[in-house]
Amino acid sequence: GKAEALRKHHAQVYVGDHIGDVVGAHTAGALSVAVATGPCDATELRNAGAEVVLADLTEFPSWLERYVAEGADGGDAAAT
Repeated sequence: GKAEALRKHHAQVYVGDHIGDVVGAHTAGALSVAVATGPCDATELRNAGAEVVLADLTEFPSWLERYVAEGADGGDAAAT
């Protein structure tokens, strides 16, 4: 269901805290940004394929600023 909603809204990035969110992002063709403050830890999220793993949501604004500045292609901003 998540992937369908993401496709419908043309999401390019999806932020979540669960492996299911990573799968949904990938199924929809969106970049998976995972936050390790939910039920899944950073290792689980990376192993599920999250392109970006943040320690908590306070890191998101600076990551997003870098992502947009680099042309929204992820670039080095996605390496966390």
